[in-house]
Amino acid sequence: MKKWKRLSPSQFSWTKPLLRIWFFCLIILAVLCVMLKGRKFLFGMAATLVIGVVCIAAIHLKTGRIRKISNLMENFIRNNSLYQSHDVVKGFFRPREVECMDYYPIVEYKEVMGDNIFCVRIRMDGCLRSEKFRDMEQPLADMFHTVCTDRIEERGYLTYCFELQKQEQIRIKSNKDIPKIEGNTITFSQDIVWNWKKCPHILITGNTGQGKTQLAQYVIFCLVKQGRVIYCDPKGDFEMRQFAVGCNAVYVSEEREIAKAVREIEEEMRKRGKELENIGIKEADFPPLFLIFDEMIAFSKIAEKKTYEETIKRIASIVVMGRSKCVYAGLILQRPDTSFIEGAIRDNLGCRICMGQMSDTAYKMAFGSDFADVKNLRREIGSGLIYRQGVDTKPREFLAPYLEKGALSRE
Repeated sequence: MKKWKRLSPSQFSWTKPLLRIWFFCLIILAVLCVMLKGRKFLFGMAATLVIGVVCIAAIHLKTGRIRKISNLMENFIRNNSLYQSHDVVKGFFRPREVECMDYYPIVEYKEVMGDNIFCVRIRMDGCLRSEKFRDMEQPLADMFHTVCTDRIEERGYLTYCFELQKQEQIRIKSNKDIPKIEGNTITFSQDIVWNWKKCPHILITGNTGQGKTQLAQYVIFCLVKQGRVIYCDPKGDFEMRQFAVGCNAVYVSEEREIAKAVREIEEEMRKRGKELENIGIKEADFPPLFLIFDEMIAFSKIAEKKTYEETIKRIASIVVMGRSKCVYAGLILQRPDTSFIEGAIRDNLGCRICMGQMSDTAYKMAFGSDFADVKNLRREIGSGLIYRQGVDTKPREFLAPYLEKGALSRE
């Protein structure tokens, strides 16, 4: 992580005079070389040319990105009148107006390469002009031609984090292409990782054809490598049955099987809870147990009302109390309707993913009322938005791994 770099008006204006001096020296040497026909002037011209090119290349490599950011920010500040200045007449032989700054916002910049972000930090100094930056998230993202991944407010500072390079989709042709699974994590992309222990339980929602099933398969495959997975599929999808059995997940689809599996998982959670009480500790490293429930609405159609209500209550219990007992839940829905997932349960789902483009109402139900206006600006299948409690301060762009047909069954 690099240190913060201060951006200031006309920060790199010194490069133009330097370039002019270099050109002037080249012209003088060229004239002397032609007039005096001296070999030493020719050598001097060649040396000046080489030294100049090397210096320009070095300056470009050293300051290229920050110079671009500085120029964009300066234009942004000027175009939005976020500064104050006055002109002063200077010069003896040739008087001219020179701009003097009365107020210029304190803006700093740094890159965090490992997280694929660059951050712009504004000093909130109490000036009304600096206060305007509070509503500049989208204009700044549009100016940098990227997306804002985070907005952080702290004492006296406002920081916007932007995606440094556009996310590229992980393409999986076989098991070997799956990023290394370690430390209770699942890797979705270059800079998005889900730690199911620190950020327990997952919600995957999205319309048909947006990559929801492929993402569910990827998550199940990775979780099987780290614990025991029970996959409840009231739709009875033949392809998902084959997949689950092939990757050693327990597959259930009948009403009684599903109700029994959920009941046994809740009983195991409560058994672990009693063990913790007897020992007198709050958490222990039990073998991880994952319940993945695919489509509540389908279960509501095939199950009796009493069975359905009991099962939903047990799932809610697992979501609320399962973390300390190493029992985790994953819910897959077309729409995160409150009739299937209450707000209190949703708030306990640490990782929430919305695939494709969804309505403001759907985003509100998935992420909460504070994020009802979020948008997914990508259109490819597998794109969406993700929110991880304790990691993200707002939903951010997400790109699920692309699985070629049969990839997870190939070595």
